[in-house]
Amino acid sequence: MPHIVMTQPQPHMALLKLQGAGRYNLMSYAMLHELWAAANAVQGDRDIRVVVVAGGDSDFSAGMNLKQPEVRDYEGLSTEDRLAIHAIGARACATWENLDAVTVCAIEGYCLGGGLAFSLACDFRLASSASTFGAPELLNGMNMSWQSLPRLVTLIGPARTRKLVMLADNIDAATAEQWGLIDLVTDPGSALDEAQRLAERLLAVSPAPLRMTKQAINVAANALNHAVSYMDLEQYVTCQSTDAHKQALDAFFHRS
Repeated sequence: MPHIVMTQPQPHMALLKLQGAGRYNLMSYAMLHELWAAANAVQGDRDIRVVVVAGGDSDFSAGMNLKQPEVRDYEGLSTEDRLAIHAIGARACATWENLDAVTVCAIEGYCLGGGLAFSLACDFRLASSASTFGAPELLNGMNMSWQSLPRLVTLIGPARTRKLVMLADNIDAATAEQWGLIDLVTDPGSALDEAQRLAERLLAVSPAPLRMTKQAINVAANALNHAVSYMDLEQYVTCQSTDAHKQALDAFFHRS
């Protein structure tokens, strides 16, 4: 069963939906590999100029599924295996961020952890007023990886990034819009419709100037992103070796 579904409702627009696990639409490493492959397919299709990205009907994604073997059985994996497995998160996000096509993310419900990290790689984020945003990684004894921290700092600044990540405080859609994390708050259940309307506006813009403007903005905003975050994969693998991480996962599995 695929973990994403990508359709092309019109010649120049693609629609990608995440099909994760359970009621919270949890992500997996298989999904990340499919997201990476989908981004490469979009980049290879010159007709696609805008991509709308959506999660589940009730939740965009509450993050990575901690019960998948790559997370649950981490103690049996070598350091090299862990580095190879976890590298796909940053690779998938970077590929989506670097698309020539403009990306519009439609968010309903929970957008947490890996779900938030992936949404940061998109150009626009629209969210239902019932949405919740958060980064619970530190509560589980791990760092926020996938090279997400500089993207957050660019969008909301260092002080608010500290609140969101270091204190692991969830925020609502109104706060997310005020902070600059999202671009528009919609009525519950209408994020996808609004995202598609924004996509139509983008398709009405001349393609070459739109593409060049996206690239110029990304270069200006992200010039040092890789330099300050390229080691967060190694930091994540280091965090897996701490007592805090083991205790957090043990507590999670005991609750569930």
